[in-house]
Amino acid sequence: MAVEATTHIEAHEGIHLVILHHGLWGNKGHVKFIADQFKKRFGDRILVYRAQSNESSFTYDGIDICGQRAVQEIHEVIRVIEAGGNIKDLQGQKNKRKNKESNNDKKKKSGSSSPSSSSDSTPSSSHFSSKNNSHETLPTTTNSNNGAEGQSQRRLKKVTQFSYLGYSLGGLIGRFVMGLLDTEKFFDPVEEGGRGIEPMYFVTMATPHLGIRKPSATTWSKVFNYVSSRMLSRTGEQMQLVDDYIQGKPLLLVMSEPEGLFVKALARFKRRAVYCNIRNDRSVPFWTASFSDADPFHELEDMEIQYNSGYSSLIESFEHYDDETLTRLQEERAASLKAATFSQRASKALRNIPWKKYALYGLAGPFLIPVWIVFASTTISYQGMNSRIRTKEMVMTNEQLKRIREKASVTVLEQYRDDDDGEEEENDSKNVGKSDHTQETNRPSNTSATTASVKQEEQERKQEHIVVSAVEDSSTSSDEPTVVSYSFPDLKTLRPLGLLPVQVEISRNLNKLDWKKNIVHIEGWNSHASIVVREKRFMNEGGAAAVQHAVDMFKQDGEDE
Repeated sequence: MAVEATTHIEAHEGIHLVILHHGLWGNKGHVKFIADQFKKRFGDRILVYRAQSNESSFTYDGIDICGQRAVQEIHEVIRVIEAGGNIKDLQGQKNKRKNKESNNDKKKKSGSSSPSSSSDSTPSSSHFSSKNNSHETLPTTTNSNNGAEGQSQRRLKKVTQFSYLGYSLGGLIGRFVMGLLDTEKFFDPVEEGGRGIEPMYFVTMATPHLGIRKPSATTWSKVFNYVSSRMLSRTGEQMQLVDDYIQGKPLLLVMSEPEGLFVKALARFKRRAVYCNIRNDRSVPFWTASFSDADPFHELEDMEIQYNSGYSSLIESFEHYDDETLTRLQEERAASLKAATFSQRASKALRNIPWKKYALYGLAGPFLIPVWIVFASTTISYQGMNSRIRTKEMVMTNEQLKRIREKASVTVLEQYRDDDDGEEEENDSKNVGKSDHTQETNRPSNTSATTASVKQEEQERKQEHIVVSAVEDSSTSSDEPTVVSYSFPDLKTLRPLGLLPVQVEISRNLNKLDWKKNIVHIEGWNSHASIVVREKRFMNEGGAAAVQHAVDMFKQDGEDE
């Protein structure tokens, strides 16, 4: 007589899923070092997945389109986890699918009809090859004991906690992702029809939250702002704040609005943190990574800095020397330099020169630099053009992106750019007229008075956002009012940068949330790459310390308070 086997399904095993996302032109390999540190620190207690749906030139397509792709990938990752599969089979699956499609095309052309070809004709949307199909089923273990009742047990996994760490552009994509997930009730309780997933940590590292538009009026800055807004397709426009996402407002502004869905989604996370370099980050300077209106680290020699004892590159506290102390230190430096012999001064200066790098530039630069410029500009232009072609119909026909734009529109258009003056005044005049008697809205006297009132209010608002370049501060007349940075109000001598009004607005909006701002000082020529140890050649003590600090923040509930 056969013995029936009974299946015992154990309680769900809660999984904390962490998504890592690379930056512009990036790939999942750029955040591998972070993933490895998570594995060393937590083992299997935290499941880490490196996003790959927006690799390379796909990052040109726009923060919104990249965000939608990332959301689809997150849903697929969770599906695989909760089906008992292995997310390692997803990593690199994109390349497998491309190879499979290529093989299928070759077989179709050659008319191959071998038995093996039928197994290879799996649709490209399949996420597992036939070799790994067993991972889609729940793992089972069967226990039998010489005719005793057989029992099979399977332990179901369920994603119950969710965190996100975005590097560079990946941080902006992450902010869009959270808004999209929140509209899908991803974080809502199951009783309310949601997924019941708890938002834990949202972290960005060297992310341009205020965009990449350089405030300086130098020729190089103007060229950079112009070129990047055109060659990098929709992503370049969005990071340069020249796009019209909804109601004339750029996407980064919409994503910062306090009552908007994106900020409300971020507010649900247990902790929000940013990591920002203070030196040697030419891609994402301190002010945009920390969404600040000023940079207090312009002259490190004029500051007293305390570093974290456990993480060498993390700054615990800082303050500018007062005038008396600064004068004394300058005199001591001058006296020390004067007392040193010529050979001592020359020896010290020579030791500080990176001879290997300069020797390479000196020998190969005259030939390689022009070749590199031509190659890079051609490649970027070609990829940018392909991106615009690829996304043209997508922007117009994608219903989900349309819905998110409509939901994101929560505030009336305000004046953020000079070219909107006429539209702003016209809209405001109509609104003010409606608040009075509608019969009088077209009266010249009312229109004139309203326009004058709007201009006066606009002038007052602009005065609130007066910006002064820190470089030009020395030429400021003593009888002009002193403008103090609102990001660092205690530093009375620190002047705000020449940010655009829209950047100031984004900064103020984001600072209304509670963020842990981690200030990082990495010694090296490319701290933007080192802050996540993007490749082995960018490995240094400061970068490794920043990554370790970020990983250690993801502790079990209660340990991090």
